Amino acid sequence: MNPSEAENGPEAPNAPGAERAPETPRRRTHPITPLVTGWKIVVAIVAVVSAQNIARLVNDFSVSKALIGAGVILAAVVIAIVLSAISWWFMTYAVDEEGVSLHTGVISKSREYAPRARIESVSVERPLLARLLGLAKVRVEIAGGGESYLDIEYVKSADAEQLRQRILGVAARARTPEGESPDQSEGAAADAPQADRDAAHRTEGTHETSTVDGTGEDAPGALQKLLYDGVTDGDMIATIPTGRLVRSLVRDLGFLVGIVMSILGLGVAIGLGIWTDGFSFAMIIALAPAAFTVLKYVFGKIESGWGFVSRDTDRGLRMRRGLANTRTDNIASGRVQRFSVRRPLLWRTPDWTAVTVTVAGIDDDDENGAQSVLPVGTREELGATLGHLAAPLGTDDDLAALEHLLTAKAREIHGIRTPARLFWISRRTDVTVLLPGALIHRSGILTRTVEIVPRERIQQTTLSEGPLSRRLGVLDLAVHVAGEDLHISAIPLQDALALHGTLARDARTLRRYRDREQWPQPILGRSSTAPHASQEDR
Repeated sequence: MNPSEAENGPEAPNAPGAERAPETPRRRTHPITPLVTGWKIVVAIVAVVSAQNIARLVNDFSVSKALIGAGVILAAVVIAIVLSAISWWFMTYAVDEEGVSLHTGVISKSREYAPRARIESVSVERPLLARLLGLAKVRVEIAGGGESYLDIEYVKSADAEQLRQRILGVAARARTPEGESPDQSEGAAADAPQADRDAAHRTEGTHETSTVDGTGEDAPGALQKLLYDGVTDGDMIATIPTGRLVRSLVRDLGFLVGIVMSILGLGVAIGLGIWTDGFSFAMIIALAPAAFTVLKYVFGKIESGWGFVSRDTDRGLRMRRGLANTRTDNIASGRVQRFSVRRPLLWRTPDWTAVTVTVAGIDDDDENGAQSVLPVGTREELGATLGHLAAPLGTDDDLAALEHLLTAKAREIHGIRTPARLFWISRRTDVTVLLPGALIHRSGILTRTVEIVPRERIQQTTLSEGPLSRRLGVLDLAVHVAGEDLHISAIPLQDALALHGTLARDARTLRRYRDREQWPQPILGRSSTAPHASQEDR
């Protein structure tokens, strides 16, 4: 649910003698925004009409009817642009020291507001058409719900970057550490981009930089800035060459099986159509959406890691990805609620790993979303990414412990496993380990997945027992964190009760807001500038 509230009328005037604070000037988005948003309405209308009347359109085709159809489409384009222009005129936004506000609506007006203390991250998205026109969308993610965000669409790409930095600066000043004046915090926020540039110069030559064509050669400064949408400041954490991305897709059995099954399904549909009604152009047109879905799936997989680069900056982990549609995202160190580390079967030889995270307030878990912090990375990139985002696990060598969890058989891992023979797959694949810093659950046959929940992020634990579980002497445990839950099935009764008691105590004691200065921090993150968590993500 978007953080919006209806505008019921004019605000009440200030009390007599009270001084009215100067109102921040409101701004509109770019004037050609209606052209970018209006085409979606036209495409939707054409798709619905074509899908329902494709056979009649093909059989009754004539030049006069084609001209009439073109005229109708042209009229729909004009109407869509006019409606979008009216909506654009009544949409304004403002950024001040209290947060970000967005006013929309013609007849029914609404206000959306993002208080600065609840701003989680700011991303810049560039869909294909907007990118061709030099525009970008700014999305402000807000703590408090899965779909809590504000979209400012569209502004010039250069203005979008400045707007992103300004909003992040406002959010950083809301989390000024105790004992530091707001002026100092503001100065640090203003100097952050320069600090990132200095860090980049200091580390130049120590990190391998790969261009998007996968050659591994250093691109010139201007070209590199263009290819990576300006994400060139800060310490390099990970970069994905195109060659590795393509090889990872070829080695992903889930991706290959999905493609093969989709192609077989299309082939069967075409064969049945020819067998029953004979070959016709209308049948091919009717199956075009299914073929388009397959191509979109393949392209989405490629785009999720194309040109991916992540860097450590004073505002957290900054990432860039995308081919036709590009985006840049920020995730602050110490704000991650849950990690998911995935390694398919054929990725084990080159030691490639994918990492996704759960952040309170960010519900963008698709392959091209902000929660994918490492689409396919090497062991060194895995260690650097987790080192900048995750607090220590509490072992002598966290990366070695994680590698053991990903590569070893379940019976070779010291932890909790189900004793029930009925769950014969889980007995051989699933294991739960409680470390000093995190609860870890390993699962999967062909694709091994390690779920990591920092113990100080746990909010609640729940035990459940069904008729079958009661007879088998096992319990199911659900571990709740902000944004997502971890479910562990068929744990032995005594182990489940002991684990539940330990995690419940963690939920009561490890996340006290008054003790936030002692909360665990990532060992490689810039803890001095990392924002403190707000009460919403406790």
